[in-house]
Amino acid sequence: MIRFPVLAAAVAALAAPVPAAAELLVAPTRVVLTPDARSSELVLVNKGAETAAFRIAIENRRMREDGSLEEAATPQPGEAFADDKLRYSPRQLVLEPGARQVVRIMASAPGTLAPGEYRSHLRLMSAPVSAGTTQLAGEAGSDNSLSIELVAVRSITIPVILRVGSLDASVTMDTAAMAEDAPEQLVVHLTRSGTRSTYGDVSLTVEGEKEPAWLVRGVAIYTPNTARDVILPLPPEVRARLKGQRVRIDYVSTDAAAPADAGKRLASLTAAL
Repeated sequence: MIRFPVLAAAVAALAAPVPAAAELLVAPTRVVLTPDARSSELVLVNKGAETAAFRIAIENRRMREDGSLEEAATPQPGEAFADDKLRYSPRQLVLEPGARQVVRIMASAPGTLAPGEYRSHLRLMSAPVSAGTTQLAGEAGSDNSLSIELVAVRSITIPVILRVGSLDASVTMDTAAMAEDAPEQLVVHLTRSGTRSTYGDVSLTVEGEKEPAWLVRGVAIYTPNTARDVILPLPPEVRARLKGQRVRIDYVSTDAAAPADAGKRLASLTAAL
């Protein structure tokens, strides 16, 4: 569940709620469809004190190696988008404070569709309901003065993945080290192979201990990417706890759409930090 607005990068890196001034709750934060489960629902709840309007659109985005996302106008080799295979409703909505709305997402996967993973992103954009109903930017007011209204537009994207056929994936963890130019960040390099994306949590556990000292939820590697640098900003108290220790770093699957891998350790590495 996400509290809105949330930094876009956090969508790919964190699944935990993030406190924010605006209070739209969105769940789930990731949708996976198959030919046997062609529909899903998003639940939006306005937890704020103001009525808010939202527009919903489908767009294609590509993951960079550092996990950030960029717009993708055309697919690269090995990349398949789902925008022409998805339908959703409604496309815009207004939520009173405390109100909730279900957004239905459906996939169209003809029997001739080639096996593989198709992905696009659902973008939710918000603006105060007053936008467009009061004086517009540059419009003269009754006293012949110009009135300009600045409207904060917030948005968030949610990956919608369509998996067709029997797909697989495996991951290796190659290196883990503190970044030279940002000593508060741990960089974990993952390598993916196979025909689908991976999704899971990265945990840091001091060797000999049972409970992780740090946990980052919702780390994905999207197809066709074969590598990702997972950048983990560590608070000072966590860095102090890990410094000079041998630390086991685990990447554990939380992909509900791949039940055979649920809770499975996809990759692991022990490193001295």
